[in-house]
Amino acid sequence: METNARKTRRLKTAATLVTVLACAPSPTGATGGGEQRPAANRCAALLELALVDTVITGATAVPPQGAVPGYCRVLATVAPETDIEVRLPDAWQQRLLHVGGSGFDGSIPNLDVNNAQLQHGYAIAASNGGHRDPTGGPTRFLNQATLIEDFAHAAIGKTVLFAKAIIRAYYGDPPRYSYFAGCSNGGRGAFNAAAQYTNEYDGVVAGAPSRNTPGIISGWVRAGLLEAPSPAKLAAMYQAELSQCDASDGLIDGIISNPTACRFDPATIGCPAGVDNDSCLTNAEIQAVNTIRSDLKLANGKLVYSRLGIGNPARGVFMPLGPPGSPTVASFGAAHLQYIVYSDPTYDPARYDVNRDLRTVVNVIEGIYDFSGDTAPLARYFRSGKKMIVWHGTEDTGLSHFDTVRTYEMMADAAGKHAENARLYTPPGVNHCGGGPGADRFDMIGAITDWVENGRAPRNLTASKVDGTGHVRFTRPLCEYPKYPRYIGHGDPNDAASFQCVRPTQRRIGHDDR
Repeated sequence: METNARKTRRLKTAATLVTVLACAPSPTGATGGGEQRPAANRCAALLELALVDTVITGATAVPPQGAVPGYCRVLATVAPETDIEVRLPDAWQQRLLHVGGSGFDGSIPNLDVNNAQLQHGYAIAASNGGHRDPTGGPTRFLNQATLIEDFAHAAIGKTVLFAKAIIRAYYGDPPRYSYFAGCSNGGRGAFNAAAQYTNEYDGVVAGAPSRNTPGIISGWVRAGLLEAPSPAKLAAMYQAELSQCDASDGLIDGIISNPTACRFDPATIGCPAGVDNDSCLTNAEIQAVNTIRSDLKLANGKLVYSRLGIGNPARGVFMPLGPPGSPTVASFGAAHLQYIVYSDPTYDPARYDVNRDLRTVVNVIEGIYDFSGDTAPLARYFRSGKKMIVWHGTEDTGLSHFDTVRTYEMMADAAGKHAENARLYTPPGVNHCGGGPGADRFDMIGAITDWVENGRAPRNLTASKVDGTGHVRFTRPLCEYPKYPRYIGHGDPNDAASFQCVRPTQRRIGHDDR
């Protein structure tokens, strides 16, 4: 339930943002308004705009380079520290794409990775998540309530409304369609974009979202207290798991495409008495793996965070287990407690007791700062006809795709028949936000655009695996949840056409689950 203090703060923030947008001056010299001034002149003229609580620090015309069109690059800061970049293409198609950040943010994402969207006429916008820390660390949050709230969600509103004001001033018209897309922390941002800034977006894409932030913090801290196997041991465990489960999708290809059918027990590679090497796990290490692959619950049985899925815990962006000093998720969990929840950099996460302390985490993370988009406003977003695509790789070893499925289903239940405006995908063999052995390239922005603008709801899509030279190694169907891609028994195993999307069953591996 929203507290009065949070509601008051949100209303004040919204009022300021509306003022920012309303104060955008008339579009003198804009392409949509009639007068045709050179793009470079129109771009430079943006420096003269006066917007509430905003300083425009740069407006530069960037010439075309190869396939990348020319664009106007605008830099600005909305008080106190929300640094924003907006790219305005010469051939605008009345679209805005707001790109989410990652981790603890602290700097503006590299928008060069969105050149494909720029080529298709999207204006692109992004921010530093509301605070400055190019190292991507958490220390800037210490005793800084406004910066925490900006990171939690308010920077999303500041960024989209600034971008729309700049677009109107530059082109003479507001965007006809507005989208948000992000992964990890940016995926959490996508839920907040839909829930808290519903009127500003027509469609959002949430990849591997860090939603249910209190649960994630608790799960990460739990992982940090375990006796971690070495990366070599974890790699050996994954190979054993792969050997047992790979064929369950009808094809031995190095991808566990039917993880529901996988019943791997890490005890099968347990070390014999008196033996401890890189090819086996000790009893304590088996317990550690089983712990992170089990649901985290309170003593009363209430679920706090879902288990992690199949995957190599020693590979990827996050490591749930690892040697001291390694980039484990435990360090992220500890940082949330130290710099946001308790405002005490010396807080020892080993003190954290989920049964005793979860309420404090929820009260701060959600009650004060509202990190996670609530289910009720998300349901209203869908009832208004707006669209969302959620995706989460099944080999994400830092965030639980099971928890994403769980929270998605809660959202869908609340939306009722309007859940038809949401889609969920769980690409097999894909790590956190990409990578892994599975097909991890798919055009979700194109899919959400086609859905919003043309009414073509996505079903089963196509995903590719691309090597370092840009060559497509293989393609697979990207199946709408809960289906998975099963080899039909003939045809090129590198071609998506040789697979069909089928529903999993609870049968043992080796049984036909079609």
